Formats: sequence, structure tokens, C-alpha cells
Amino acid sequence: MSNEVVFRYWENPLPEQIAPTVPAFLSQLDGPTILQISGRDTTRCRVVVTLLHGNEPSGLKALHQLLLSRFQPEVSILFAVISVDAALAEPLFSHRFLPGQRDMNRLFLPPFNDLQSSIAEELLERIRDARPEAVIDIHNTSGDGPAFAVCVEPHTRYVDLASLFTHRLVITGHRLGALMEVPDLGCPVLTVECGGSRQVQSDDIALHGLTRFMTQAQLYTSVAIEKMDIYHHPVRLELTQQGRMCYADKRQPSMDITVPEHIDRRNFGVVRPDTSLAWLGPQGMAKLLVLDEFGHNVTSDFFVERDGRLYPKTTLKLFMATTNPEIAVSDCLFYAVKETDHDWSETGDDNAGWS
Repeated sequence: MSNEVVFRYWENPLPEQIAPTVPAFLSQLDGPTILQISGRDTTRCRVVVTLLHGNEPSGLKALHQLLLSRFQPEVSILFAVISVDAALAEPLFSHRFLPGQRDMNRLFLPPFNDLQSSIAEELLERIRDARPEAVIDIHNTSGDGPAFAVCVEPHTRYVDLASLFTHRLVITGHRLGALMEVPDLGCPVLTVECGGSRQVQSDDIALHGLTRFMTQAQLYTSVAIEKMDIYHHPVRLELTQQGRMCYADKRQPSMDITVPEHIDRRNFGVVRPDTSLAWLGPQGMAKLLVLDEFGHNVTSDFFVERDGRLYPKTTLKLFMATTNPEIAVSDCLFYAVKETDHDWSETGDDNAGWS
């Protein structure tokens, strides 16, 4: 790791030291910051990461409210607030990352050879040093929709953590360089998508979920799996490098795919084979990629073209459907799972290497 320390460290800030508004608090942080809050039991620790993306503020808002409330958690908590500069760029909370930078949640794999990746590297070292019971990574979705959680292994500990925030859990095999994919942190790392950043309930989900995470004496109580909606084997719908897309309420002839302006209303709704999802250009599905967790193109297993439109081949649920064209082009248009992969039977209870 670089000798340069990239995080500011703030231990047990008092409510009177915290700026009274979220924007002022963000300016007060002024850069990547780790805040340590001592718990009743200081021999144990949990970690919360938020603002990996500068346009996803629900976790930061929850942290601000908790700090002002003079709460004391059950165990010690480390809060890591990451993309402060991106969040501060005008308009406030509008930049996922700054122009010329990369997506922070794709940088948790070596090499760590620039400032952004050194932030990721130092965060990983701080987590390893803390030896936490769990790590929660708080996000907002890029479109509106209900809350859900994501993990990379089928284990009941993830179900226990997810149940603090939501009844939806996606188990993904995709490896993109995200924090939750790092294999040697010694504890479960759960991503929580609280819903869209413009949705009031997203802030409530972050606040109430984090409150439960910090005040519950024991995290792993083996809640009834049957109460959770668990989805396996999601795929990503992406554009090819030459593909062009837009959002509109009717087909745009110059585009390879025209996506309805409110596609995010489909998030976690059932879409059946008779549901038109988008308009296609003259080349049909040729400019689309549907990638499974192994990187295979499985477009024909999930979608068909009929009358110039894109239809599901089988009953699907969509999630992370975005209405942001930059994210749609640089990342993906949405994820999908088959309803046949919507169950809890694959979730095990082995130790997964955790003590």
C-alpha cells in the first residue's frame, strides 16, 4: 500500500461538532473520511461504507442523522465515507464520479496505482485491521425502485444481514471489482441498494436498517429464509461498444435501442413474454449483449425480437433498470433474473471460511 494516507480519521465526534445540515456536513468532511463510534462492547466491530458513488446520498444522510442523535451502538462502528469530492461537485449529489475518474466500486482489485485505487486499497486495509463482524456497503439505485441487497455467496449470514434492510436478496456471480467481491476480508460484505436517491423511503430504509445493524447484539440469528425473496444468477443487459441508445416514448430510428423513459418502474416487477421492453433498431438485437456471470453472451436465452421490439423469452424480473443514459452506456441498462431462479433452495449455511 502507498505510504500516503488518503483518509481523514475522526473518532467519536460529538453532536455539537457535527454541521447541522447534510451539505454542510459533507463540506466539513472535505475528503474521504473514516469515523469511529465506540460501542458498548469495544471488543467487537462492524463497518459501514457509504458514498462510494457521489450521487447516492442515503447512507450519508443516515450517518448524519445518527451522529446528531448522540446514539451509542452495541459494538464499535467504523463509517467510511468515500467519494466526498464527487458528491460536493455542483449540482450537489449529481456526480457518480468526477469527469476523468473511474467508478470507485470497480477498483477493489489490484493494481492500486493511482489516487482513486489507493483509496480502495487503504479502505481494504482498514477493514482487515478492524476485523469486523460484517461490512455493509450502502448505495442508491440509478433509477427509482424498491430496496434490495446483493451478495456474492449463498450463505444464511447474508440473509440475516439483508433482512435488516429489505426482504429482497440477489446472489450474483458477476465479478466487476466491487467491494463485496473481495474474498479475504474475513466476514460477509453486503451491498444494500436502498432505492432511488430521489425517493424519500430510500433515506428511511438506510436510517432504520443501519440503526438495526448497529444496535442488534447478535447479527447472525438465522432468520426464516422463507420470508426472503432470493434471486440467483442475474444477467446484465449491455450495449456493444458501437451501440447507441436513448430514452423516449416512441421508437427513435437512429438508435439501436430506444428504452421507455420510465423503465425503472419495471424494477422487481414481473415481466412476461408478452411484455414489450424497448424498441430495436434496424439490426435488431445485434447491438445488445446479455452477459451471465461467466461472461457468456446469453441474449437468445433471455430475449427475442418481435415486430421491431424487445420481448422477454421467459418470465423475468428486472432490477437496477436505470434512466441515466451515461450509466446505461458505460455500465448496463438493467439486470434480469428468470423467475425459475427465484427461490431460496440454493442458499447454504456453511461457514464460508468465517470464524
